[in-house]
Amino acid sequence: MICPNCGQETEEGKFCTNCGAPLPVEDKAATQEGLYTDQTIPSEQPHQHVESGSTPTGGQPQQQQPSNDFMETVKKESSQFGSFFLKLLKKPSEGQTVTSSQLIPGIITIVVFSLLISLGTYIISSSIASFYMQVSFVDGFLLPLIQFLILYGIITALAFAGVKIGGQNLSFTDVVAKTGAYSVPFLVLIVVGSLLALLNITLLSGTIIMIGLLGPILLVPTFILLERPAPAFDRIYLLIGIYFISLIVSGYLLGSITSGLVGSMMGNLF
Repeated sequence: MICPNCGQETEEGKFCTNCGAPLPVEDKAATQEGLYTDQTIPSEQPHQHVESGSTPTGGQPQQQQPSNDFMETVKKESSQFGSFFLKLLKKPSEGQTVTSSQLIPGIITIVVFSLLISLGTYIISSSIASFYMQVSFVDGFLLPLIQFLILYGIITALAFAGVKIGGQNLSFTDVVAKTGAYSVPFLVLIVVGSLLALLNITLLSGTIIMIGLLGPILLVPTFILLERPAPAFDRIYLLIGIYFISLIVSGYLLGSITSGLVGSMMGNLF
């Protein structure tokens, strides 16, 4: 390097070997800073990459995003079901305005109805059995739940068949949503009957639950078919046919539930 004091070439160091003047310090710090900056640039890129939603450390942001979407969907559907239920509870006749856009709240109502009536059946049968006999959870709750869901499916299919035979312009999803909508008042009866069953008021709770069960079997198809004129076929004959088939199917399923409960209680007794 060149000494700035004497202008002679000297070795690198703190002082000139010719005149002894202090030599300027090389820009090592700047060089090191530049190297440090070059080394930190790649480390900043993953940080920015993480903020943009990528997963350099294991994919946690990608796992959180579907979870957030799921929670938002649950909140949205819960809110829709709440408004759907309150509207039909205040004015059940609003069921005629329900369309396929409210399919999910209608399905939720059907599932909740089946759950509650199965629970009421289990509570009442357990109360009747008392301390001498026991009712298994499978025979008293799970099997009735499946059978009530099947019964609801058959009722909905019969209502849709009546709609099509009568020449009404309703889709299957419309009929499913309307079936759930018109079931709301009967769902309230099931809730009241289940609460009375928990209080061991067996006779009254059984009567209320039975009325709540007959509503979807007989009245819900009637409400759907009477909404609009049926130009292709008279609705009276359609309803008679639906009642006939619904009562046969429901009688078979209810008889199967009863025989299963009695068999469970007798099996545990012996």
